[in-house]
Amino acid sequence: MDSSVDSNNVGLKKGDNIFGYLIKRIVILKEINSFFYELEHTVTRAKHVHISNNDSENTFSVAFKTVPTDSTGVAHILEHTVLCGSKKFAVRDPFFSMLKRSLSTFMNAFTASDWTMYPFSTQNRKDFYNLMDVYLDAAFFPNIKELSFMQEGHRLEIEGDSSSLVYKGVVYNEMKGAMSSPDQVMAQSILKALYPSTTYRHNSGGNPADIISLTYDQLKAFHKRHYHPSNSFFYTYGNLPLTDHLSFIEKKILKTFKFVDPHTTVASQPRRHKPEKKSFPYPLGKNEDPKKKCQVSLSWLMVDIKDNYKVLALTLLEQILLGNPASPLRRALIESKLGTALSDQTGFDANNRDTLFACGLKDVEESDAGKIKSIIFDVLNNLASNGVDKELIESAIHQLEFHRKEVTNTPYPYGIKLLLTFSGSWFHGGDPVKTLQFDADLKKLQNALVKGPFFETLIKKYLLENPHRVLLTLVPDQLMEQKETKRVEEKLIRIKSVMQPDELGKIIENTKELKKLQESIEDVSSLPTLEIEDIPPLIQEVNETAGSDKMPAVCYEQPTSGIFYLSAAAGTEMIKKEQIFLVPFFCFAIPKIGTAVRDY
Repeated sequence: MDSSVDSNNVGLKKGDNIFGYLIKRIVILKEINSFFYELEHTVTRAKHVHISNNDSENTFSVAFKTVPTDSTGVAHILEHTVLCGSKKFAVRDPFFSMLKRSLSTFMNAFTASDWTMYPFSTQNRKDFYNLMDVYLDAAFFPNIKELSFMQEGHRLEIEGDSSSLVYKGVVYNEMKGAMSSPDQVMAQSILKALYPSTTYRHNSGGNPADIISLTYDQLKAFHKRHYHPSNSFFYTYGNLPLTDHLSFIEKKILKTFKFVDPHTTVASQPRRHKPEKKSFPYPLGKNEDPKKKCQVSLSWLMVDIKDNYKVLALTLLEQILLGNPASPLRRALIESKLGTALSDQTGFDANNRDTLFACGLKDVEESDAGKIKSIIFDVLNNLASNGVDKELIESAIHQLEFHRKEVTNTPYPYGIKLLLTFSGSWFHGGDPVKTLQFDADLKKLQNALVKGPFFETLIKKYLLENPHRVLLTLVPDQLMEQKETKRVEEKLIRIKSVMQPDELGKIIENTKELKKLQESIEDVSSLPTLEIEDIPPLIQEVNETAGSDKMPAVCYEQPTSGIFYLSAAAGTEMIKKEQIFLVPFFCFAIPKIGTAVRDY
């Protein structure tokens, strides 16, 4: 592709008004051989980023800032409920039905702490607009029926012959399972401890005890406020023309809306001046041994997500401290033998308005929390005083450059992976280009390294001298699940004891209606589909590139951003039968040990 001309969008320039959109800027992204377009819809102020290149796997996403004020899981339940049929496509589960009518390479939806996203990818042009039609109608014009809310959120049912009341619901049951996991309990505990004054103290997925208090009217009100173009972030990627996307979105959605202020700005967390110590329980099975089942994590509140340079620097610092078994903090914690692995949620997290860093150990004694804290501070003090190994710094920079350059479709298509690299900052008012053009910040960082101690200063400022930190202990409670089950059962007994016969009758009626809905065979003909003629009959071929006659290798020349990939196979005929079971361990261990020339 010509580095100065976008052949997909010839003639478009900054300042153009197209289908209600103003092109605010166009930037050449040499790092990923693409063109970046930033647009805003003039009436609704909907934001749109388009990345144009030669990739035929085109991506679309619409996202909304969904800022919870409680732990009812309203954003999570809404994500499920809008996918239960819409104004144009009154189908019970349009996403599932589209899987059988589409060539999509990815279809899903994500709910994060303060945003919800609906992305898809496909290599077929007609399929792209079929899917966009379904996605847009689902997001902006969902039916949100009360039965759908009851199915996806929560409801009361009468349990079998016992005639006892029980709570049911897809999200309710999902979060019951999630909040029995130490990983999820640790994640929520860190957020609650570090962000006591902002939205992040709430569980955006929903706490089961709070989910049941969400009402149908509250769900609809949340959609009306948050799923509005004025609170939306559109994203398109690939080789399809931008004007076609804008025309489609304007015609289908934006022309029917006016601007409203959604009031979804997330404030920065006020900083504390003293460190804190907190303990939270998590459920442990009654048949499990509670000995050494604690987790200890030391967590710090870090920098604003919009500060790309500092986020880059702290991302590298995480790699230096924890990135591999030879990293000093990781090594000191593991070799202490106080625990078996790093604690859940360890690392630098740049997903929230204010970023965070956490590290610790799992499978420890509660009484060892102080020792773990001492190990962490001893390592940090040593690095700050005596310097960070230059080889660790060079390795971290190499790893970062490699991962930023690498074009892969794992675990998501590349267009979605790109979006996820800058979406958090973008949703909070940051500049996506600064995230995508990281070479300038990396050069600035490398120049700072030449001038004097850089990472040592970061360690002092953001870790050693940062009082907004929490020493958090996760303690197993073998009776926690039993106590919660008993609490819910007693509550339901009290609820039933004051119910009138007509109220119980309504529960039975709702259960029958929901079962009837779920078992009904529905007409999905309203959904768009592909015909045989829409599918190219040819298979995309990758031609072999001429290699060296002296080397028995098969070569394929591909646009890999300058990265060379080598796959080598070795025969195993010399391995004895009784040693074959050791091969997986050998493959795991060999890249993690030193050689005669280099230690690890």
